[in-house]
Amino acid sequence: MPSFVKVTTLSELPEQGMRAFEYAGQRIALFRAGATLYATTDVCSHEHAYLTEGFFDPDDATVECPLHGARFDLASGQPLALPAYEPIAIYPVQVAGDDVLVEL
Repeated sequence: MPSFVKVTTLSELPEQGMRAFEYAGQRIALFRAGATLYATTDVCSHEHAYLTEGFFDPDDATVECPLHGARFDLASGQPLALPAYEPIAIYPVQVAGDDVLVEL
């Protein structure tokens, strides 16, 4: 059963940036666009590449895979550009004080 787990703190995340975290063998990507946070798997659904090594656009809330340029909507996980056609997993995020919690 999923539960919220602390993965980092707000003070460790850049205002307009991204970071990868490991939890229970999963690589999780956390994206911050000001006050809005998104959590996804860090692995592209097209081919094994880490999304946090790609380009994050905080204005559009999208991330582009560094390998072949697939783009994903961070709110829904849906692919926006080929070659990806499968969505990436997204996870609910909560903030408690300075702690960032992700439901895994």
